[in-house]
Amino acid sequence: MGFIEDFQRLYWSTPQVQNWTRQSQNSDYCDITVVSKNCFLCFNSSNLENCYYCYSSQKNYDCGDCMFCKECNQCYECNDSIRCYNSDYLQDCVDCTECKYCYDCKSLNNCFGCVNLYHKKYCIFNKQYEKTDYIKRLEEIKTKWSAEKAEKEFDKICFASPRPYSHQNHNTNCMGDYVYHSKNCYWIFDSLECEDSLYIEEACLERGVKDCVDCGPIVNTLEQCYDCCFCGYLNNCSHVYWADYIADCHWCTNVWDSKRCFGCVYTKNKEYHILNKPYSPEEYEKQVKEHKKELLDAGVLDLYELIHYKTSPLPSS
Repeated sequence: MGFIEDFQRLYWSTPQVQNWTRQSQNSDYCDITVVSKNCFLCFNSSNLENCYYCYSSQKNYDCGDCMFCKECNQCYECNDSIRCYNSDYLQDCVDCTECKYCYDCKSLNNCFGCVNLYHKKYCIFNKQYEKTDYIKRLEEIKTKWSAEKAEKEFDKICFASPRPYSHQNHNTNCMGDYVYHSKNCYWIFDSLECEDSLYIEEACLERGVKDCVDCGPIVNTLEQCYDCCFCGYLNNCSHVYWADYIADCHWCTNVWDSKRCFGCVYTKNKEYHILNKPYSPEEYEKQVKEHKKELLDAGVLDLYELIHYKTSPLPSS
């Protein structure tokens, strides 16, 4: 039996990790959510507390239905926003307090339905009010306007306002969107601290990638990797899924604290292993060369293809 069939049999007969919620308390139905407390259905996030339905967010408190948000408190339905407080329905906003329905705003206080405003307070649909007039007008909108009418008026201002074609800060020679503190990257999205990489997504929780291709989502720090996702602290790895602290590993899943492994599933603290079996360094190199040729001849491109190549799950022997 060849490597592909052996790997399929090993994969389908090996336990799989239910979720990666670690160092967290009272956080049911969360996955890839670490160092969090009292959360529900949050994913790919860290340092959350009292949050629900959040995705790719960090250091949020008492938030719900937020995506790509950081250091927000008491916010609901916000996207790509940072350090906002007691605000709802924000997108691309920074340092906004007591705001609703705002887009691409910074340092606002008590604003409603505003777009592209900086360092303002008591504004409604981009119009400036005195505090008493603001409170009166806002109460009128809340009591007499339907939600659909308020959203329609907000959308009218959004569509009439200019928008950046790409959201980037502190970058050099990067092409993509929502990219920060990166250099020499192409087609990269929702990522930070990346360098000399291409086709990367969601390397945004801690530190990004270097010299990598086709990777993401990423938990932390990948170097010289290809086709890896939901991983952290990898070096010179390819076709890896669900792994931490590994080096020189290929075609592996659910592997931790290992190096020089090929085709391994659900292992820890291993070296020179193929299909979960130990080999001498010399025999390891020989076998890996043969298995790589088989994969190349079969045209298998990624781990998913390897698992499902041509056949349905193989029966256990």
